[in-house]
Amino acid sequence: MLDGLPMFWPGLFASLVPAALLNRPVGRLLRTHWAVGFVLLLALGGVATLTLLPEHPRPFWRDLSWAGAVHHCTLGALGPRPPTEWLGPLLFAPIGLAAALTGSRRRAAALLLGAALLPAALEAVQYTVPALGHPCDTRDALAALLGLALGTLLGLPARPALHRA
Repeated sequence: MLDGLPMFWPGLFASLVPAALLNRPVGRLLRTHWAVGFVLLLALGGVATLTLLPEHPRPFWRDLSWAGAVHHCTLGALGPRPPTEWLGPLLFAPIGLAAALTGSRRRAAALLLGAALLPAALEAVQYTVPALGHPCDTRDALAALLGLALGTLLGLPARPALHRA
């Protein structure tokens, strides 16, 4: 599944550092446990790594001559995606889980709104920076929203137990 993305694991491991350093302040900001802040930060690092790092470890700033680059977004069919393309939605599920476990409903709604806008923003970056090697695809954004919804639905039953603890 990750054969075409050699930068994913190094980028995800690099995301561990900010997640470990900032989990308590993020947990306090969201009025939840520090572990929820850690999951949220690590998931955001994984999403950024998967979508914004170049596909190849070569220096992409050398390829900034975009004269021949084609700017387009693929409007794919809404059918099910093959299992090799499930990583994006799986990385958005922990963001939905963290949003469902935040302290107040207002903070949860704000985090969910921001997370729902994130797939469109990422696709816009992929559209405007073709040197990243990630094509803009609306199916990716829809799959990310599906992962976000799945994570939220998984987190809602656990919300009362976390707040009691």
